Amino acid sequence: MSARVVVMTKVPVPGEVKTRLMPPLTAEGAAALHGAMILDTLDKVVASGLRCTVALAGDPSHPLVDHLRAAGIRIEPQQGADLGARLRHALRGPDRAIALGADCVCFSPDWLREAAGADEAVSLGPAEDGGYWAIAVTPESRPVVFERISWSTQAVHAQTLARAEAAGLSVAPLPSCYDIDRPADLHRLLQDSRCPARTEAVLDSLLP
Repeated sequence: MSARVVVMTKVPVPGEVKTRLMPPLTAEGAAALHGAMILDTLDKVVASGLRCTVALAGDPSHPLVDHLRAAGIRIEPQQGADLGARLRHALRGPDRAIALGADCVCFSPDWLREAAGADEAVSLGPAEDGGYWAIAVTPESRPVVFERISWSTQAVHAQTLARAEAAGLSVAPLPSCYDIDRPADLHRLLQDSRCPARTEAVLDSLLP
């Protein structure tokens, strides 16, 4: 497969990530959880067999970044004024590309392979909050699906789908997943049999 995966994420700095989980988590606990979810996300991407890049926001000298580089993960800075611009930049190039964040760790590597091998111009994995946990695009569809989107709202998935359909782009649905954004999501994730071991261990250490 020529498709590649880009994980869009932030450096796990206390007070700057997963702030909607504070409380019950402390700033340090939220950062620890975010770091574990980044690593578990990357484990699943690697298991898919697809090429992987991390598009990073934040300090590139953070110890986690050094760890990723040592593991052979390609790191590049995010570039762009808004999420749409950052996605367009991260997914640039002549091949099909898949973007996902590190907020959903219950996806399957098979879902990424499905997105990589789809015949449709766009593959879209809805998230329960109205966004999407993953999107795959061709070079031709990339200028369309990231324009005029109300980012960080419940309308993101619907608007993206509407933009693609209005442009005559074929869309393949991916399985739905859920982000870890709210305190209630923490216990849901801990009870989910698909929760990766690293994230589960951090949650066990943080939750009463």
